[in-house]
Amino acid sequence: MIVAVAVLGFVVVGLAQATRFGIHAWGVETRLADQAAEMERVERVLRLLIETASAPLSADDKPFAGETHRMTFVTRLPDQPEVGDIRRAQVALGIDDNHQLVLRWKPHPNAVALAPEPAPHQVVLAAHIEHLDFAYRQATSDGGKWLATWTDSSLPALVQIQIVPQSGHRRWPVMLIPTMVDTNGSF
Repeated sequence: MIVAVAVLGFVVVGLAQATRFGIHAWGVETRLADQAAEMERVERVLRLLIETASAPLSADDKPFAGETHRMTFVTRLPDQPEVGDIRRAQVALGIDDNHQLVLRWKPHPNAVALAPEPAPHQVVLAAHIEHLDFAYRQATSDGGKWLATWTDSSLPALVQIQIVPQSGHRRWPVMLIPTMVDTNGSF
């Protein structure tokens, strides 16, 4: 009887340890899956907005301005019920004081506004971000160099985005997003 109770005790301890390990592994896997989903969602949003960035309408029109840690551009908004008839928007990407990757947008006016401009909308894309690093690649016909800032009146061929997380958080992959893709897929 004592031997049977001892063996049963070992079995119960083993099952408890296996259950604890399984619950811990499940929690780690869930956290990693959530992080991967967040990264995929952020990349999808940035890719959608930057790929549809508006080209300049005239020589003095500059719908795209890029700095090392911030970028503003005019783009076409995706179809969403809350957007309504707003199709073009002035978008800004940057990090706020709370270390959040923030996308701010407001309708891009097609003419001189007769009323005050509405306040920009703000969407938090990710948290725990230390800073953003942007780089802009010229078209091959313009030299094909990578630049830290973009002040040209044309669009860059590629935008490189490196999201740098705060220490202790998962590293983000570098994103390369084209802006001037024509119908055959070249720059």
